Formats: sequence, C-alpha cells, structure tokens
Amino acid sequence: MMKRIALLSLVVILLCGNAFSQSNQVHVKKGVPYCTAHFPGKSKMQKLCFDFYEPDNPCDTLRPLVITLFGGGFVLGTRAWEDMVAWCNRFAENGYAAASIDYRLMSATDFSYKSLVRTGYMAAQDVSAAVRFFKANYEKYGIDTTRIFLLGQSAGAVAIIHALYMDEDERPAETFAEPALLPMHSAGTTEMQKHTFEVAGAVLFWGSIFKPDYIDADEVTPVCLIHGEKDNILPVDSGYAFSVPGLPYVYGSKVIAERLKALGTTSFESHLLEKEGHAFYFRYLSMYYLDALKFDSCWEIVHAFLRRHGGD
Repeated sequence: MMKRIALLSLVVILLCGNAFSQSNQVHVKKGVPYCTAHFPGKSKMQKLCFDFYEPDNPCDTLRPLVITLFGGGFVLGTRAWEDMVAWCNRFAENGYAAASIDYRLMSATDFSYKSLVRTGYMAAQDVSAAVRFFKANYEKYGIDTTRIFLLGQSAGAVAIIHALYMDEDERPAETFAEPALLPMHSAGTTEMQKHTFEVAGAVLFWGSIFKPDYIDADEVTPVCLIHGEKDNILPVDSGYAFSVPGLPYVYGSKVIAERLKALGTTSFESHLLEKEGHAFYFRYLSMYYLDALKFDSCWEIVHAFLRRHGGD
C-alpha cells in the first residue's frame, strides 16, 4: 500500500502545474457536456464535459480543432490542469479552436493491473465520443471536421493511442468484465453514432501502448511522438508502468515508431529527447509549474506538425 501511495504522489509531482494564465484574446466556455458515461461501481450515468477555447475574433471559415487530454495515471487530473489550459490558450491564440475534455478515472484505492487496463479502455471510449460529438455539432462550434486533431500527455496519450489502434477483436479480457463497457466507438447520441472517429492527426506526449501489434498497416493517422529517453514512468522503449512489476507492461514511443516504420507508414514523426524524463515540460519552484522554455520548444514541434497535416 505504501508503494502505491508513493506512486500516486509521484504522479501528482510530475503532472501538476500552475502557470500560463489565460489570454485576454481567447474566449472560453467552461463545463459543456459532451456525453454521459457509466462509472464502474456507480448506478447512474454521469456527465463528461469539456472547456471550449476559441479566438475572440470572428471567423468566416470553419476552424481546425485540437482536443486535449490531461495526464495523471488514470487516477488524477482535470481538464483545467495548467498544461491543458496553456495548450488550449496557445492554440486559440493561433487561430484554432481547442477543447480540454474530461474522461473517466479510476479510484486511487483500486490502482491495479486490471483497473489500469479497464480505465485506459474507458478513456479511449471517451476520446472517441468527444471527436464524434464535435463532428455532430460542427456548425455550432465552427469546426472543420476534416481538421480535428488530438493532443494528450501521459495517460491522456495512452487513451488516444488505444482509441486510434485497438480494434474490437483486440480488446483485453479485462474490458469485458464490466458489462457496460461497449465497443470503443459506440457511445453517444444517435447523431454522434452517425460519425466516425477518424481524425487528422494526434500529438502524443510520453505515451505508451499495451501491445505494438495493435497497430495495423491500414491505421495511418499521422502521429507526432514526443518522449524523454529517461522516462521511468512510461518508458520510451518498454517496461512496466511506473517501473513496478505487476502493473501493465507497456511499449513507449520508440517501439511505436519502430512498429509504424516496419509497416511502411510515413505519416509519423518521433522526437526522443535524450536527457529528459517523464512530463519534462514541468519544473519545480516550491510548487510545480510549466517550464516556459521547454513548453515553447514543444509548441514549435506541435505547431509545425499540425501545419504539415492541414492545421494551418
């Protein structure tokens, strides 16, 4: 139990921040519901919401959208964490719409192999629901549905990766133990179910996948992989999550890039940083803050990737 508490404390240290205040040039609408979802152990469906960011200036054309997902080991985090606010503000300041979304988390008292796998699957379902919500409501939010991008860090990246690559016949047995966990892309209203999960690209910060074989040759969504080679939470190559045997054995950005290359995929890029660890754009100053220089460096990578894939 002490080891689990220490692990959860480490997640807080690595993934909390308090920097980058909201720009006056950005309009934000908070707490908009996009789906209802079942939470294991609870009898009622619960709302999942997003905060929507857009430039103040009017636009005659539909905007590209970036949907962001926070990290936190599937036990911690909110759509209002400071890196998500920073990303969404930066996107809106540069002409994009952005949405920081909720996804389902597990209880900190149930931090186990089974729960991590199951909660990762639920989070992937929620990513899919958010994408299909915006496709169904593109006129209301002024969204170009051919230019929807995803950005996630840590657990958020894990959720995106499995939404992109895990097929129904590849679902782990743990995801069938809960009757309410339906197929990946089935959640939402009737109108949402008319739309596919297809996106224009995904930015994946220090993420991982349960099995590289989930990635098939016909799954060619452009991805931008960013990972520190000294990461001991979700390793850049392979190893146990949090470096703890008994938790899921995962494969990081280096292995994902190798798999994509072996399949002949050309629409990916990999940025493996030799001296960096997990969640490296945070820094410590009596509390935990974003490191402005490292965040800006990541922004340059992300912005260039989005522009190469239609997000200009």
